Amino acid sequence: MKILHFISGGDTGGAKTHVLTLLPRLLELGVEVELLCIMEGIFTEEARKLNIPVNIILQKRRYDMTVIKKIGRFINERGYDIVHCHGARANYIAAFIRKKINAVMITTLHSDYKLDFKDTLYKQIIYAPINYFALKRFKYILTVTEAFKNMMVRRGFREDKFFVVYNGIDFSVKPSFIPKNEFFEKYSVDYDENKKYVGIAARLNAVKGIDIFLKMAFDICGKKDDVNFVIAGNGDDFNKFNSLIKEGGFSDRIFMIGHIDDIDSFFNAIDVNMLTSLSESFPYALLEGARMKKATVSTGVGGIPEMILNGKTGFLVSPYDVSDMSEKVLKLISDENLAGKFGQAFFEHARKNFSDVKMAETHKSIYEKIVKENEK
Repeated sequence: MKILHFISGGDTGGAKTHVLTLLPRLLELGVEVELLCIMEGIFTEEARKLNIPVNIILQKRRYDMTVIKKIGRFINERGYDIVHCHGARANYIAAFIRKKINAVMITTLHSDYKLDFKDTLYKQIIYAPINYFALKRFKYILTVTEAFKNMMVRRGFREDKFFVVYNGIDFSVKPSFIPKNEFFEKYSVDYDENKKYVGIAARLNAVKGIDIFLKMAFDICGKKDDVNFVIAGNGDDFNKFNSLIKEGGFSDRIFMIGHIDDIDSFFNAIDVNMLTSLSESFPYALLEGARMKKATVSTGVGGIPEMILNGKTGFLVSPYDVSDMSEKVLKLISDENLAGKFGQAFFEHARKNFSDVKMAETHKSIYEKIVKENEK
C-alpha cells in the first residue's frame, strides 16, 4: 500500500498531534506513507524531524485554486492507493479532484464541522457549509470517537461509510520534564509549594469553554486561597480572557502562559487537569494528562465518556455547570489519595486502550480493507 496524508500544514491542535503521532508508527509497521501540505510551518518542520517524507505544493492564499490541478497530477504520478485527508482545506480540495485521480480519497473527522469556525461569523457562514459539501463526497470517513460517528449518521450520512479509530499517544517511553518550580519560573507563574495548581491546555476559542473555566476559577478563588490556576494555549480570545482575569482581580491567582512546547512539564506542574469544552472529539490534552497520571475533571461531551470512566478514572461534568466543576475540583484538591487513585487508573486505562501503536494498527487494517474493497 502507498498512502498519502494530505493536510494544510497550518494546523496546531489535535489534528496536528494525530498526524505526527500516527505516521511514524505506520512507517514502523511497513506502510509506505508520505505527507502532503500546502504551506510550510512548524507542522512541516516537526514532520521532517520525525523522518516523515514531506511534500509541499504551495497554496499562496485560501482561494488560490491553481493547486487543485497540481495536486491531482501529483497524486496520479506518484501512484498512491489512498489519499487520507485531514481538515477543512484538504477536504475542500479533495472534493474537486476525487473524480480525476486513481486513488481512493478518505478523510478523518477530528472535530464537529459545524463548530470549527464558531469564533468568526463569516468563516462559519462560508467554510462550515463548504466542509459539509466536501464531507458528503468522501467514500469513507474515519472518526476518532463512536459519538462522532453517531452524530454524523443522525445528520444524514450513511453509516456504512464510517470507521472509528481512537486517538493514541506513546506510552512506551518515560515522560521527560523539568521540575515544577523551574517550569513555573519559565512562564512567570508565582510558585508556592503549599498551593495546588489546576490547569487547562486548550486553544483559546469559544468551543473550549475557557470562559466557563474562568467562572469556576473565580468561584474557587473566592472560597479558598491555596488554589491557583494555569491556562496554557493561544488563540483569538487570549486578550479577552486576560482582561476578564484582571477585571476579576485574580491576576495573582490565574495565569495565562500562552503556547507551550513542553507539554509533559506542564502536566507535571499541575495537580488537576481540566477540560471545559462544549464540543470535543477525543482530545489529546486528556490523553497527555493521563500519561502523566493526572487527576482529571472534564465535561462529558463528544467522545470523552468513551475515554474517561466517570468516578473511576476521573470526573465528568456537564458544560456550563460551574458549581459541579468547582465541587469536583475541590474534592480532588482536598483528597490526595483519591486524586492519586484517579490518576493511576486513568493512566492504566489509556495505556491499554489508546496507545499510538494500537491507533496505527487500526489504521493499517482499515487501509487494507479499503484497498481490497476497491480492487473489486
